[in-house]
Amino acid sequence: MSAFTILFAFGVISFAIRSKLALKFSSLAALVAAGYLTLNAYPLPLNGFSLTAGVALFEVVLFIVLGAAVLNEDENVSVTQTIFIGAASVALLESATLLNFVISFEALSIVSFVLVANIKNATEASGAVKMFIAGSIATAFIVLGAAFYLFEGHPLNAPLQNVAAFGSVGLWMALTGLFYKLTIVPAHSWAADSYAQIKPSHAALLSGAAKTVAALAVFKTFSPFLLQNLELNAPILIGLSILTMTLGNFLALFSKKVSKILAYSSIAHAGYMLLAFVAVKSGYASTGLLYVAIAYVFTQSALFTLLGNLRKDASELTLEDLKGLGSKDKVTALIFTVQLFSLAGVPLLAGFISKAVLVYAVVDADLPIVALLTLLNSALSVAYYAWIVKHVYFDDATLAYDLKGLKAAPLLAQLVLLGGTIYFGVFAFGVFDVVL
Repeated sequence: MSAFTILFAFGVISFAIRSKLALKFSSLAALVAAGYLTLNAYPLPLNGFSLTAGVALFEVVLFIVLGAAVLNEDENVSVTQTIFIGAASVALLESATLLNFVISFEALSIVSFVLVANIKNATEASGAVKMFIAGSIATAFIVLGAAFYLFEGHPLNAPLQNVAAFGSVGLWMALTGLFYKLTIVPAHSWAADSYAQIKPSHAALLSGAAKTVAALAVFKTFSPFLLQNLELNAPILIGLSILTMTLGNFLALFSKKVSKILAYSSIAHAGYMLLAFVAVKSGYASTGLLYVAIAYVFTQSALFTLLGNLRKDASELTLEDLKGLGSKDKVTALIFTVQLFSLAGVPLLAGFISKAVLVYAVVDADLPIVALLTLLNSALSVAYYAWIVKHVYFDDATLAYDLKGLKAAPLLAQLVLLGGTIYFGVFAFGVFDVVL
């Protein structure tokens, strides 16, 4: 929690910093300090929080991604909110009790609401309202589920314990709310609109950083419960996972707006992440989820921020607008393509190894049919990623939209994110050596 202290304290101080340049430099310094304390294991002795090697690794990755977000941002208020997202994420990732988990999860949700409340037009307002409504519904389920768990006689200020029927109902209520936030089918439709309508740099933080943090924290907290009732829980989780990845991929396949395609892709990846819950009895499940989270936070953050950098006004980019990007801006087109290939699972990129480990975990859990369906879904997703690349490189440039090139700071941010995608695609040992 030492990283939380650094980030939260700086977030408060940052309100007094007026210069954009000074705010960015000091924000980067705070993130570096938080990363140093995390790597060198300087935890604060607070009850109900713990720092494992896997969580420490992801926190460092998260700080790198947030640093790229800071470099990319053009508004002071968004930089400050990015730091607060980092602080709330650390608290959630290190939560070791149900009480701390619920409080930290809601803190991250509130910071996310504040982030998207920085509204510039009607489209962003629509996306923010949908996200707020979805978040409120999810919170109701989470709190009600925690109350059921408490009423069965279990303490909230301790790790999850073995539960009877009443407690199981409560924990599944809580998971329903959490899956709502994670965009698991059937509670996915809000994300398809919200991620596509809010400011792209904000969508990068929410669909990339916040989503992966939540997925890891939910797995870390609820895996003992899922293991306790695996015969009952596994079929439910399998159905939700397959439905989510399949529906997300099919909807992306028929979308024309790039942000909408990425939003549906995000829903599909929530289904992939749920495979770790399906294969919870496998020793590779947590490693697979950690790897997917690392790969996904780099790629999703890069792609959404690129969309924000490319567009010149509040309008949404379509596939037609991307025509000829490869000839107009070779660097941007290359970065965009590599990150898409990582999402698709092309070898030597982080997305490939992460999906491979997850599929192996599913096979190790004696679920070969689920593994086959996952591979088929991954193959399906290649179609719409390739379709985007086709517009970028193989179609004549359109005159309808004048795409902007990247400025120095956003370009540096993209190179940082690209470096993460390539590094974790080549060097896997760092992830395999740790546990959540």
